[in-house]
This record gives sequence, C-alpha cells and structure tokens, in this order.
Amino acid sequence: MAWMFLLLASACQTGWTYSLKYADFGALAQFRFTLPVLVPIIINIISGLANVFFLSLAFKQIPLTTAFGAWTAGTLVLLKLADVVFLKAAWSVAEVFFIGLLAVGVVGLKLVAPK
Repeated sequence: MAWMFLLLASACQTGWTYSLKYADFGALAQFRFTLPVLVPIIINIISGLANVFFLSLAFKQIPLTTAFGAWTAGTLVLLKLADVVFLKAAWSVAEVFFIGLLAVGVVGLKLVAPK
C-alpha cells in the first residue's frame, strides 16, 4: 500500500507542477478572481496538500531515501508522459533511455532497502 501512496503522491506533484504552469498570479495580485484564474490556483492548493498527505503516508512505511528517490523519479516520468500525451511535446530515444535509468535506480533502491 505504501507504494500506491507514493504513486498517488507523484501524481499529485505532477498536478501541482502543471497548475503552476497555468496559474496567473498577476491576475490574482490585481484581485481579478475569474474562473480561469481561480481553477489553477485551487488545483495547486488541493494537489499540493494531497501530495504532502500521501508522501507522509509513504514515508512512514518506506525508508526515506528510497521513498524520496522513487517519488522524484515517478514525478519526472509522469511529467514527461503528460507532456507527450496531452501537450504533444517531442520526445527522443535519449529521453526514454534516461527515464529507463531512473526506473532502474528506483528498482535498485527498493531491492537494497532495509526491510
């Protein structure tokens, strides 16, 4: 279950990151509270809190260094997938190779982590 919490935390971190991309803090500073301005900010707050919640649950059951490494790698993978699938960003074989290295590193951390 702890690894599911870690995956959920990575997904929430991905949502948090994209909400920053679309947030219009200039409009907020000018007190323009329209729906296009508020939705990314609300997503930012909710996904940020959910990220911390799920990450703290994972930290209680998985060694800290393993959990943090897996969370970071999972977030990077999800960000790249979202870029490619939703934003039609380009990708290269080198990117896939290095993402694969991240996956190998996470599996390695899991295998050598103290029980």
